[in-house]
Amino acid sequence: MPKKKTNTELINNYLEHIKNEKKVSQGTITTYKNVGESLPFNLLSNQTTIIKKLKELYSNANTLQLYLNMIILVRRFDDEETDKLIKLRNSLKDEIVKIRKQGLDKLDQKLPSFDYIKTELDNLNGIRYILNYLIIEYGLRNKDMNLKMVKTLPAIPDRTENYILLKPKEVLLNINDYKTEDKYGSKQLRIKDMKFIEELKKLNLKPNDYLFAKKNGDKIDNVSTFNDKILNLSINKLGQNKLFKIVIKDLLNNKSFDKLEELSNSRGTSLEVLLKSYNLENGIENDKNDKVKED
Repeated sequence: MPKKKTNTELINNYLEHIKNEKKVSQGTITTYKNVGESLPFNLLSNQTTIIKKLKELYSNANTLQLYLNMIILVRRFDDEETDKLIKLRNSLKDEIVKIRKQGLDKLDQKLPSFDYIKTELDNLNGIRYILNYLIIEYGLRNKDMNLKMVKTLPAIPDRTENYILLKPKEVLLNINDYKTEDKYGSKQLRIKDMKFIEELKKLNLKPNDYLFAKKNGDKIDNVSTFNDKILNLSINKLGQNKLFKIVIKDLLNNKSFDKLEELSNSRGTSLEVLLKSYNLENGIENDKNDKVKED
């Protein structure tokens, strides 16, 4: 009887397969491995056992759905049955929507208006203006803003780096390492806001300097450390997620659909996902940077 594959083997085999089919971000790879290796049962166990164990381990519907997504994908690749797992995953959707809506009223009451954050932005200078401008005007996520200054944009960019190039009358961004890079590829953004350009000049960044760096100038690789830095520099310490929700709400109220389309492109997400996940009417998006995708 052949030896049963370990979770690590199963996940690595699946990752090798999807890497050959499409680009896969390092964040996705890390998430799959962390999720799979944390499970105290084999991914090829019978479905009833898996469901029982998952329910014992995780009471949060979002967390349960995250694990189910990954397990279903890996089992499909290994030609194992997934019908019961899919049935459970589908049953969680209504519960997740309900949880989101429960937080809606409290969140909407706590968040400031778009006019307020726009006035605050106009009064900011330096790195705080740059960061909040990128969130409000372009919808960039935390990870997107881990930017490295360059003299020229590389012809073949390093997929683990995001670049910023300061020119006399514009700033160019080349973003390669972001949440949905495996689906949308590199993002190219052009910023012509004169205050943004002037504030960036004042930072006196040299080639290979990072916009947000450790005290010794090195890149901040730790995700939690980088997220904390962005949170502390954001308006009212709201963080990019809540600031972006305020922007989306204002655009919807004003029926600014062209701007919504622009933001979906610069953020690297579909308009459908943007409206579903970031619209306050639909509740709160999970703040985790990378989640196992449902296919």
